[in-house]
Amino acid sequence: MLTIRTLRQIATSRTIPSFRSAPSRGQGYGQRLADSGRMGHHQSRAQAEEVRRQWLQQQWQNRP
Repeated sequence: MLTIRTLRQIATSRTIPSFRSAPSRGQGYGQRLADSGRMGHHQSRAQAEEVRRQWLQQQWQNRP
């Protein structure tokens, strides 16, 4: 039996970078470009969050 404890265990639009809730009208090259843009934005945001996390950790370790 499979139990789900938290919402984090369910794949959603936040966890799947190229997820779309409804198909768009324009399929093809334009859609792939939009998907790659979404994924690029997600990756840069995740990288920025990681840099901030490391900075906060360093600030915490070097506190007076």
